[in-house]
Amino acid sequence: MFRIWRYVFAVCCSCIPAWVCAQKMDVMKVLPEKFDAWQVTARLDCEGEALYDYINGGAELYLSYGLVGMKGCKYNGEGLPQVTVEVYEMTSPANAFGVYTQSRDREENEYGQGSQRSGDFLLFWKDKYYVIITAEKATPESKKALLHVASLVDKAIPGTGRRPAIVDALPQKDLVPGGYLYFHHYIWLNAYLFIADYNLVNISDETDAVLAKYGNADTRCYLLMVDYPDATAAATAWAQLKKEFAPESAGERPKLRLEDGTWFTTWTRGKRLCAIFDGRSLEQIDDLYNSIE
Repeated sequence: MFRIWRYVFAVCCSCIPAWVCAQKMDVMKVLPEKFDAWQVTARLDCEGEALYDYINGGAELYLSYGLVGMKGCKYNGEGLPQVTVEVYEMTSPANAFGVYTQSRDREENEYGQGSQRSGDFLLFWKDKYYVIITAEKATPESKKALLHVASLVDKAIPGTGRRPAIVDALPQKDLVPGGYLYFHHYIWLNAYLFIADYNLVNISDETDAVLAKYGNADTRCYLLMVDYPDATAAATAWAQLKKEFAPESAGERPKLRLEDGTWFTTWTRGKRLCAIFDGRSLEQIDDLYNSIE
């Protein structure tokens, strides 16, 4: 299961194109002031660094995916648990999808383009928006409220966005359900699969990366795929990774059993770098390689 690791790091925010700002959804025109026994008691409106004040220790996640802003509200009712609605607008559908993969641990399709819900929360992504609806406590009334609000926000987002193409390249055989993460900041790779204390494979805003888990708990291995702007950048990253993990190995796809007994391999195809970590056998990494190639 992927869970959000709270790392504090500096994020360089680039300028947001004017067309992004022009397409903002007015959340409070979508959400009613009242419904059933619920009423808005607070409005939420955060942009950029202001998110630090709202989310203690968690703003870096959203900023690393190109946050434009967050709007929402809090609903309260007499004798009812508080319900909070947060609608995060990202710079692109790919970034909204990426934040979603950081939070969900299984795939459902009730809302938006992918969702997950439990008794006290519901989250989904659609187009360039990532939506979180939470309740202080799971009750029959709060569960009904979560579904009602989710439906309103879902319908208010008219378009859909394409998820990153690199995700569609993941082999489905033995892929852990909900067991992959899309990102383009190296901190998330090292948070979930530590390979170095620096940006070993040059992941940046100009790259698309996905880390996926394969096999059950006893045979778990990891597949990293990164798309670079060009083949030269991919080859450079591959050489750095090979030097770190398989310095003595020759060939375009070194296969090596590491000191901890696990197997490693890496290769490139055009502008894409692939690597398999923690393989439990040579056969396992070869099967995964063949399913990709």
